[in-house]
Amino acid sequence: MSFDEEWAQVREDSAMRQDSATRLNSTAASPGGGSGQPNLRTNDPGKAAAVKALETRLQPETQKAGIAADESTNAAETAFTSWATSAGLRSAHEQWAMQVKSLQARLDADKSALQGTRTGFTGFETRLQHQWLLQPPAGGPQGPYAK
Repeated sequence: MSFDEEWAQVREDSAMRQDSATRLNSTAASPGGGSGQPNLRTNDPGKAAAVKALETRLQPETQKAGIAADESTNAAETAFTSWATSAGLRSAHEQWAMQVKSLQARLDADKSALQGTRTGFTGFETRLQHQWLLQPPAGGPQGPYAK
């Protein structure tokens, strides 16, 4: 057996022992592939509806709930001024106010993320289209410094 034949056999044996599931240099074996869709998709109408729900329902209702709790808790604190209950109500009210602020911030972040995702997908697709449209012909100049 020549060196080339022996080397080919060693390479073949090595390739057979490798787990192809962890390799990035091959395609999936039939019937392989992931269980997901072949293309990444986004649901723009769904994201727009979620942003609208955040803006028109969730954020305003959260604000109203915070204000309603403020008014009733302030009244209770005043009614129990000379009692130890007043201090407990004040502490609970401070915690409630922090939680309302935290929830509002989370809703704002979710809304921004939904809006940013749409912008990100649209911008990425636009950049990709320009990249493919602006490719030089085969054999033409490559890169900004080509002459």
